[in-house]
Amino acid sequence: MEKSLNIAKTDQEKEEDLLEYIYRQDRQNRFLTASEYAIEEDLYAKEAARLVRNLVKKGYLQASSQKGVMMLTENGYLKGIDCLARHEKLTQFFQMISGMTQEKAQEDACRLEHYISSEALEGIDHFLQFGDVYDRTYEGMDLYTQYGEGTFEMKMGLYELEQRNPRKLAKVFSQWYPKAVLTVEKNRNYFVIKAKDDEDERCVWYRQSGQWAEAVRTEAGYCLPADSFTYMVSAAVPVTEAKALIAVRSLQREQENPAIEDCYEINIHIW
Repeated sequence: MEKSLNIAKTDQEKEEDLLEYIYRQDRQNRFLTASEYAIEEDLYAKEAARLVRNLVKKGYLQASSQKGVMMLTENGYLKGIDCLARHEKLTQFFQMISGMTQEKAQEDACRLEHYISSEALEGIDHFLQFGDVYDRTYEGMDLYTQYGEGTFEMKMGLYELEQRNPRKLAKVFSQWYPKAVLTVEKNRNYFVIKAKDDEDERCVWYRQSGQWAEAVRTEAGYCLPADSFTYMVSAAVPVTEAKALIAVRSLQREQENPAIEDCYEINIHIW
């Protein structure tokens, strides 16, 4: 859903937008009431409540839920993922055929997604896989729509920031295993990278939405949220690579903000 669209929407559009919204929040294990949705999406509270009642009648939302939070039924969950898949495929399609930005492509996809036929969407999906026009970058991608639940091992590299063409592997990359593991779960997607030294005294940070956050460390390695990456989407395959900005430094400097000399581009080869 895009707030920037200043076009009146039908009830059908609003209901599908709401289902897509609830599905996105559910994937992040975040549950809101109709009033909270109204505030976040700049709607009248009565309108949000009416949309919820309509979706309850249609069997997409549960009739009653704890503290008034909006909860999807099984049919609502399936409808929500369908709405999200349509939105993301159309966004990628518009980027691919025109080279437009993701933001502009999302604006155009936001209206068309409610009316496009299954046959047209199937053709677009085929074109995304086998067409040969523009490659494009995509942020905030939900990899669940691409892969479903599971774990996937992929090659990765750490690159110096100051050298871009050609890219230069960072010296510290030799301290890491050259493979990352993508884990896709219902409520979260993340990449795990692992240092060769199990007793290492380092911490890893990642950059997301203009802010630094420290990566959670587990026995498997350091967990980097998948939505902190930017994805390169190709004509040949759905997603070719993912890249993000990370910082690696000693535990003694854990509380400090990352400095430029700590930073590297991580690139994960997804194909």
